[in-house]
Amino acid sequence: MKRLLFLLFLLAGSPVLHAQGYDMPEVVISNEKANIGGKVYYVHKVLPKQTLFSICKAYGIRDEDLAAVNPGIKDGLKAGSIIFIPAGNARPQDSADTARTNANKETVTAEPAPEKTEPEKMESALAPSLKRVAEHRVRWYESLAGIARKYGVPEKTIRDYNGLSSTDPIRGKVLLIPFMGETSGDGSAPDPDTDTFAGTDPAAGNDAGEAPMTPVRRIRWFSADEPLRIALVLPFNLDRNNGDSFYLNFYSGALMAVRDQKEKGAHLILNVYDLAQGAEAILTDPKFKESDLVVGPVEASSLAPFLAFSDKNGIPVVSPLDQKVDSLVENHPFLFQVPASAEVQVANLVRSLHARSDETVLLVIDSSASDTRLADRMEALLQTDGVSYRKVAVGDMAGLMGPAVQRKPAKILIGSENNTFTAEVIRSLNALAKRNIAMEIWCTNRVRNFETSDPDALFNLRAHTSAPYFVDYSDPRDQDFVRRYRALFYAEPDDFAFQGYDIFTCFITAAMQHGTAFFAQAEEYPMQLLHCNLHFVRKDGKSGWRNSATRNLVYDKDDFSIAISK
Repeated sequence: MKRLLFLLFLLAGSPVLHAQGYDMPEVVISNEKANIGGKVYYVHKVLPKQTLFSICKAYGIRDEDLAAVNPGIKDGLKAGSIIFIPAGNARPQDSADTARTNANKETVTAEPAPEKTEPEKMESALAPSLKRVAEHRVRWYESLAGIARKYGVPEKTIRDYNGLSSTDPIRGKVLLIPFMGETSGDGSAPDPDTDTFAGTDPAAGNDAGEAPMTPVRRIRWFSADEPLRIALVLPFNLDRNNGDSFYLNFYSGALMAVRDQKEKGAHLILNVYDLAQGAEAILTDPKFKESDLVVGPVEASSLAPFLAFSDKNGIPVVSPLDQKVDSLVENHPFLFQVPASAEVQVANLVRSLHARSDETVLLVIDSSASDTRLADRMEALLQTDGVSYRKVAVGDMAGLMGPAVQRKPAKILIGSENNTFTAEVIRSLNALAKRNIAMEIWCTNRVRNFETSDPDALFNLRAHTSAPYFVDYSDPRDQDFVRRYRALFYAEPDDFAFQGYDIFTCFITAAMQHGTAFFAQAEEYPMQLLHCNLHFVRKDGKSGWRNSATRNLVYDKDDFSIAISK
C-alpha cells in the first residue's frame, strides 16, 4: 500500500512531508491600486527573489523614485512586504536602465528633476504611512459613519480612499478600509496577506458594548505565481507495518481531488505531514508556516497547538472527521468543522417533516427513560416550527391513528436512540402498517446501525433520517469515483476515501473561484458533494464555522432504495 501511494505521489507531483519549489517569479504589474491623498499608487507585493532592479524595470521607474515613496527599502527588499509605486509615473515594462542609458547619450541632454512642490512632498510621505488595508462588505443597515467608528478610521479617509462622494450609495459595496501608521521596525510595510487586524484595539470592541471583531484580511486570489498552499496533517503512523489504513484512504481520496482540480486549472501545492512527527516539528517547518489552509489533525485532543497557530496567523484549519471538535468552534474564528454535529442532524431531521395543519404528527417517547434530551430537543424544534403534535407512549399509538390517518399518513417521530426501545417502536408500527394504516417515521441515523433493526420494516414505514455522510451508488458521479479509485489503488473506496475527496474538492474549488473571500464568507457557498453536503455557518465573527448540511435520507418502499431528499 505504501509503495503504491509513493508511486502516486510521484505521478501527482504532490511530495511527502515537503513542498514543491518554484522558479524565480516574473514581476507582474499589480492589478491593485490605492488612492492616497488624491494620488494613485500601484500596491505591489514583493515576491521572493524579486529585486529593486527587476521591479523598477517592470514598472518603468527609477530606483530613486521608488525609494522616495518607500524609504524603508533603502535597507533592501523583504519578501512578502508591500511597496507603493506611483501609477502616474509608471511606464509598465519600460526598462528603468533605458532611461539611464538615454540620459548618457550625447544627443540627449539630461535635465535636473524639478523640485517637488509641497503637496507632492506630502503625498510621497503619505504612502509609506499606509499600514494595512481591510475589506468590509456593507450590510443594508450600516452607514459610513458607523463603519468609520467600527474600524477607528476617519470617515473622510474611507471616502477618499474609495473615491466616494458624500452622496454615493454604499449599501452592498465592498469598501477598502485604510489603516494609517508607522512602518514596521524593519522598515518594511506590514503584509496585509498575513497580518490580521481589527480596528484600533483587537482586544476590545470599537463601540460601547460591541464584541471584538474577527480579524479582517484583504482578499487574495490564487494563481500560478501565488498557488494555494495546503497542509494535510493526519495520524498516518507510518512507522507501523501498514500505518492507519483509514487515514491512508482519506489521503488517497484527497490526492484524487488534488489531481482532478489541477486538471481543471487549479494552482496549488500540497504538503503532507504525519502527526507522529509531533506538533512542534510540524509547526516550526518553514513550508508549514506558508500554508494558506490546514486540513487536520483529526482528533480534538490533537488540535490545540494548531488552533493556536490558526488564531495567531488567521490561517483556516479544517477538522475533517471528528464530531467532538464541534465544542471548540465557538472560540476559534478560523476553524471549519466538517462533520455535522448530532444537534444539527436532529434539527434537519425535524425540519424535514414539512407537516401541514391537517396531518397527524406524533412524538413517541420512552416514559421510563432517564435521559430525555433527544425527545426534549425534538419537542422544542416542533414548537419552534409551529407544528401541532401529540406526545405518546408505545402502547397508545394504535388508538390515535384512526380514519383520519387512512387519508393522510401519520408522521411519527421516535424520540429515543435506545436500541431496545426503538426496535420495539418499529416492530409495533410495522404491525400497524400491515393492517393498511398509513404512516411514515422519522428517527435518528443511529437506527441504521442497530443490530435489532428490521430493514424491511424501515422500508415499509418509509423511514426518514438525517445523516452526516451517505454515498448514493446509483449516482453517476459516485460510480465514476469508484471506478477511478479502483483503477488507481486496486481497492474499494470507503467512507474515508470519499470524505478526503469531498473536503479537498470543496476547499480547492472555493479558493480558486472566490480567493480568500471564501474563508470569511463561507455561508454564501454551499456545496453538494459525493459523500456529504457542506454549508458552513457561524454564530458571529468570534466563532468558527460549523457545517449545517446533512444528507436527509428516505427509505423508499416503492423501489426498495434509500433516496437523498433535497
